[in-house]
Amino acid sequence: MLVHGAALFGRQGFFTQAWVRAGIAIAITVVGTIYWLLLSALWEPEGLFLVCYIVLHYVAPAIYLAWWLSAGTDGSLGWRHVPLWLAYPFAYMVYVLARAQITGEVPYPFLDVALNGWPSVLVTSAAILLLFAFLGRLAILADRLTTEGSATRETGGGS
Repeated sequence: MLVHGAALFGRQGFFTQAWVRAGIAIAITVVGTIYWLLLSALWEPEGLFLVCYIVLHYVAPAIYLAWWLSAGTDGSLGWRHVPLWLAYPFAYMVYVLARAQITGEVPYPFLDVALNGWPSVLVTSAAILLLFAFLGRLAILADRLTTEGSATRETGGGS
């Protein structure tokens, strides 16, 4: 919402930066992917809950990605942004795992050390970080390709 609001109202700031927009595209893709792969089978929502979960985990990510690819790219992304994109999930994992040791609560079963053990949780956490890094690389490529494509269309060039 903050990225769309900043774009809609033309406000320059943190949420209008290309790396932030891309980072949110990466994060929302990870959310949709993890929900689909690891969480969707854990319960079967019905009625309004089903509608909300479909919109939240499938429709919203698709809309954001479509917007980002069509209007949020500028060709400025590079490898230097990957550590910035990895900082969020890494900090979140540290927070969740530290909080779980204190409260005994985890937001997702795959992060439950008591249920799965440290090796499993660390492997899952590493896989999520690798997914962020892989999607970061795809974001860099998409940023370059969409920017090159729009520049080619604007100049009348092409194949």
